[in-house]
Amino acid sequence: MLREEQKLSKHWLGKGISSKQWLLILIALLLVLGIFFRVINLDKKPVWDDEAHTFSVISGYSDLEVIEKFPAATSVSVGDFLKYQYPNSERGLADVLKKLYTDVHPPFYFLTARFWVEQFGHSIAALRSVSVFFSILALPCIYWLCLELFEMPSVGYMAMVLLSVSPFQILYAQENRPYSLFTLVVLLSGALLLQALKNQNKFVWLVYAASVALGIYSQLFFVLVLLGYTVYVFAIESFRFTKRFFSFLFATFLGFIAFLPWFVTLLLNFSHFQEKSSWIKDNKLTILGAVRLWSENISLSFIDPWASEYFGIGRFSLYFLIPFILGLVGYSIYILFRKIPKHVYLFVFTLIGSTAVPLIVADAVLGGNRQIWPRYLVPCFLGFQLSVAHLLATHAFPSDLVRQNKKRKFWTLTTVALITSSIIFCTIISQANSWWNKYDGQLILNLTQQINQSKSPLLVVNREYPRSVLYFSLSPNVLLQFVGNEKLDISILEKNHDVFLLNPTMALRMAVEQNGYNLETIYKNSDSISDRVDAIDLFRVK
Repeated sequence: MLREEQKLSKHWLGKGISSKQWLLILIALLLVLGIFFRVINLDKKPVWDDEAHTFSVISGYSDLEVIEKFPAATSVSVGDFLKYQYPNSERGLADVLKKLYTDVHPPFYFLTARFWVEQFGHSIAALRSVSVFFSILALPCIYWLCLELFEMPSVGYMAMVLLSVSPFQILYAQENRPYSLFTLVVLLSGALLLQALKNQNKFVWLVYAASVALGIYSQLFFVLVLLGYTVYVFAIESFRFTKRFFSFLFATFLGFIAFLPWFVTLLLNFSHFQEKSSWIKDNKLTILGAVRLWSENISLSFIDPWASEYFGIGRFSLYFLIPFILGLVGYSIYILFRKIPKHVYLFVFTLIGSTAVPLIVADAVLGGNRQIWPRYLVPCFLGFQLSVAHLLATHAFPSDLVRQNKKRKFWTLTTVALITSSIIFCTIISQANSWWNKYDGQLILNLTQQINQSKSPLLVVNREYPRSVLYFSLSPNVLLQFVGNEKLDISILEKNHDVFLLNPTMALRMAVEQNGYNLETIYKNSDSISDRVDAIDLFRVK
């Protein structure tokens, strides 16, 4: 079977369809287009809460520590405040590590991001570009993985193209969080594992062990990927404890040994870890809700139905595309199972299930909605893309062109339609002001726009609930004044400022109104002060 697949690959790159040169030029253009989508408008979309946390970590300052630098009686410009959201001489790597000790993410991405910003400048675009860099590195890695897995360059080229113009990959390539790095380490470790299993070379096993350490230091969910690798290797060894299986276990164990220093810090700060991740249990998921969200998530690697909201044509207007994507993915998995050797399809299946199955089980046993967050399902999405890449590469360009002419035309049109659809959605995403992964992003833009457009704006902020995520979208000359339980100096309302109140206490609101001023509600979504940690109450003083 593999010989036929290799023959098919040579035919695709040979004289049967088009010249090798024209084909490679087309692939190169699609890859360049994918890179273009990753770098364009890097700072256009708003910073959301998790990204703001990244800024906080690499600076070594928490929001409250920055606020403490500015007494209640004084005001500071947004530009001066944001200086403390980037690396500075006052806080070093020890402060960054201290912040990470109380977080839920390993340190590699954040330490890399700090170094990156120090080299390339203090800006949103500079920080997000580190994720772009990891996302671009993932492109040759998926090609390498396909060569090791399918032994077919054609599948590798198709997988590169699909990954290059994947809406999901574009979104997380432009976010200063470790998810594009997660994509990279999954592909890199998978390729190294397959090469090590084939060659049984000690050096390759050592490099694989290094990729295991890199993976765990990049994303804790990589542990689930390693569980999937374990199932895969044990299965292809017919569930016997062979020499190859022990080599795999030893190399994986070496990777874990390298992670031990950080694992100890996780244990010592486990209470912080539980606190930071407790939100995942807040909402329960119904079966119908899970089916709908899984359908949406599976489609994200190829299309993004959320674009219907961007056009204002109703949330579900583009959902008619989802059944086509599900059918394509399902058929590709069927073809893998029926026509590809066991050691190939098992790798794809275990990659898909490595995060999906544990998260579904965790939700069923512990409650919560872990399985619906696309950023946790990166390995699952990569498995679907590998499966679809194999289907399109082998069916759009079959070896028997005369006998399969009609089928070939159908799959060629399917390939063109899929890639074209992905490009269209990526184009929309690249031009949008916000998207679904920037939670409350459009709200932040709407509110900050009102403040930015006012004359001499002053934003009075409750220092207990500062929602600093807003500041990244404010003009640098907007003034901030932080207040706590102390009374606000009402005289500032008489100065030539347009005054806004962010998450004010009831006492502050009453004090303003008792001095003859009115409060215009711009936005309010919290009922009490205890609801304001992730909420925004914004008023304008008149």
